[in-house]
Amino acid sequence: MFCYPENIRASMRKLFSDLRRQNYLRELTAHDFATGAAHFLAELNAIHPFREGNGRSQMTFVTLMAERAGHPFDLNRLKPKQFLTAMVLSFGGNEARLTGELRSLMRPRTRDSR
Repeated sequence: MFCYPENIRASMRKLFSDLRRQNYLRELTAHDFATGAAHFLAELNAIHPFREGNGRSQMTFVTLMAERAGHPFDLNRLKPKQFLTAMVLSFGGNEARLTGELRSLMRPRTRDSR
């Protein structure tokens, strides 16, 4: 069951306040970014703030966050069925598979990239 509508505002404020305190997951290793982003994504999905388009909105936000944190995604690597399975598992508290899926989306770093 997703967040009750009357709790969405407070839940979103807390989630984004926590993200802000974590500096939007910047300056982390790729593994630590993927772990933090998986947790954020699992929590955001549980809140489910929109009537339609939650998955697309969540993925767009996390993709932008990854870019700004220095861990850009290559969405051509996204495997929808595997990603959906990982999202479902994260809803039940198992975020490991989602961490792996996010990590697999990251573009390899070149020597000159930071």
